[in-house]
Amino acid sequence: MSKKAQIDISNLFSGAEYSQEVHALETKISELQAEIQQLRSQGSQQVETKVQELRSTLTSAGVIDISVEQIDPNPDQPRQTFSTESINGMMISLASDGQQEPVILIEKPDGRHLLFDGERRWRAASQLQWSTIKAVIIPCPEALHRRVLLANLHRENLNPLDMAEALIKQIAQVSNLNIEDIPRILRTAVRRLERQGKITRISEIVVVSPEEQQEVLAALELNSSEKSVLSVLLSLQLNPTSINTNIFPMLGLATDLKQAIRTQGLGGIQALTVQRCNAKTLGIKEPEAKKVRAKLIKRILQEKLSVAKTRALVSKEISHYQKEQSKEQPASRATGIIRQVREMAIDNMEQQDLKALKEALASKLNEIEVMLSAE
Repeated sequence: MSKKAQIDISNLFSGAEYSQEVHALETKISELQAEIQQLRSQGSQQVETKVQELRSTLTSAGVIDISVEQIDPNPDQPRQTFSTESINGMMISLASDGQQEPVILIEKPDGRHLLFDGERRWRAASQLQWSTIKAVIIPCPEALHRRVLLANLHRENLNPLDMAEALIKQIAQVSNLNIEDIPRILRTAVRRLERQGKITRISEIVVVSPEEQQEVLAALELNSSEKSVLSVLLSLQLNPTSINTNIFPMLGLATDLKQAIRTQGLGGIQALTVQRCNAKTLGIKEPEAKKVRAKLIKRILQEKLSVAKTRALVSKEISHYQKEQSKEQPASRATGIIRQVREMAIDNMEQQDLKALKEALASKLNEIEVMLSAE
């Protein structure tokens, strides 16, 4: 393997600063990372352009051809969703225009290589049956999951389910908290800060320095677990309030809805809306509820319904089933009454009670006959 192609980017994508040392390219990298940081803090749309320039600077140190079969996907890759449409699009691009950007690989002790960045290109090249792919080789950085997560967060948005699972894993790695406890810890902290009127302080420190973030968190009287969760999210330049409202709820979705997000491209908010069509709400068994959700998902995707129209569609479906339930309830009560009458023990009843019961039943029988004759 060509050693000149091996670049030290052990600190690439570290925090939001993109700190990096690449031998003689250190000055250029520093300039680019400072500019990227400034653009990020301003919410500028030029960030992606500068990230591409940084990539070009890195690849100028050496690009080599690597066997496609010698590359392994990263099992800790935050992005678990690679749609057929996305891969097909990449295949068309590679076939018509060639590979425009090298993938970034990590050299493994066994001589194979682990994908750090560029899995879509690698998957597309595999399906095109390419024998080699252009790549830059880097040593294995520490905290690999965090760096790959940052690379995905700041370049191409993860779907909310992949993002939720990746964030939970990152927080667990840093804080040693149990994965199942993390959403609850965040939810508790956010609700308390909302009651105290302090939640805006969190939103204000998303893009400030880590030192300023820690100062504010210390003043908010958080417990150690809450502080750990908020610290990780803020270090990734994510608003904890938004994560609590829009991202972590994805973890509670039904399995069929998670699959729809990953394989069919269903939107996260739409999935949460369709989740309302569960067995309890519809008054039916779960297998039937799953069929209802499948029908809704198909229509949402085929008609490309907006979130607002999805909510209207789901509300209409729920209303339909609730009306059906209300129609069935009188029949259910009648069935219960009939059963009670049939099972009633009259052997030990007094004569006056038997007469009263006979009169009541006769009166009710007359009412039934009148209703039946009116039909």
